[in-house]
Amino acid sequence: MKSVHKIKLDIFKVSYRLCRPYQEKIDDFYEDGGIRFQWDMIKQAHMLSSDQTLPAICGECPLNLYYIAEGCQGEIEGLTVFLKVLARFKPDAELLKYSLYDDVMDVDAVRRMLGEILDAEKFLEKIKWPIAQVHYSGVPVSYQQSDGTARYIFYEWDGDEEENFPQGSEGYFWGRSQDGIIVKDNFGNRIPGIFKRLYREGFGVYGEYPDGKLHTFIPVMGHFPSWDDIEPGRKSELISTELAATTVFHDVLELLKIFSQEALKNNTGIHLINIS
Repeated sequence: MKSVHKIKLDIFKVSYRLCRPYQEKIDDFYEDGGIRFQWDMIKQAHMLSSDQTLPAICGECPLNLYYIAEGCQGEIEGLTVFLKVLARFKPDAELLKYSLYDDVMDVDAVRRMLGEILDAEKFLEKIKWPIAQVHYSGVPVSYQQSDGTARYIFYEWDGDEEENFPQGSEGYFWGRSQDGIIVKDNFGNRIPGIFKRLYREGFGVYGEYPDGKLHTFIPVMGHFPSWDDIEPGRKSELISTELAATTVFHDVLELLKIFSQEALKNNTGIHLINIS
């Protein structure tokens, strides 16, 4: 599974945020004596009963990037792998100075990071990063996002030398290593070798090695290896290939740029928290 980080504008340094009056007004006290601010009550009412006070306040706030409740924050998937890319090609990067488990970058750090991200896009375009991509009828599988753009389905190498198997079903787990696709069964038995592709044909699933030889998978706990989340039963294939690092880490780069630009616009920092 990809790492997930919450990214938030450091709103407490922005005096004109619309939530400020509610964050400063005491509403009650917790049983341990801690202060319960009105903002806490508003968020709880929205969560428990879909009360619309929270989205109404946030909807007019100049810090709202998503035009939703608490739109001053979002989630970044895959930031941990992206940091490994930076560590390989730009070991002095600003982001690498933080643990990113629960860190606040001040406005000067954000300014440096944004400059590095803009520069990184130029050299990452020339770097090919290993992925495993889902194909159907010889064409990469994609789905349409809410903004109307197409998103191709692929799974990137996590940057570790150690073998990891983050994807899978009840029968098998698999991952993309630096050299190809690796598979183990649900009992922890590593399938020998590294595959250049996995594919479904007829009622079976097969793995093809770089030399063209085939491995026939047998069902484990009633399941074959699976990789197609859109239509798991169709005759698709999972192919070991590469993409430009800017494509693989497009979402990470875009979110870092958007939040950095908004933070600088409001002369504040960014809060990054690892949540999974």
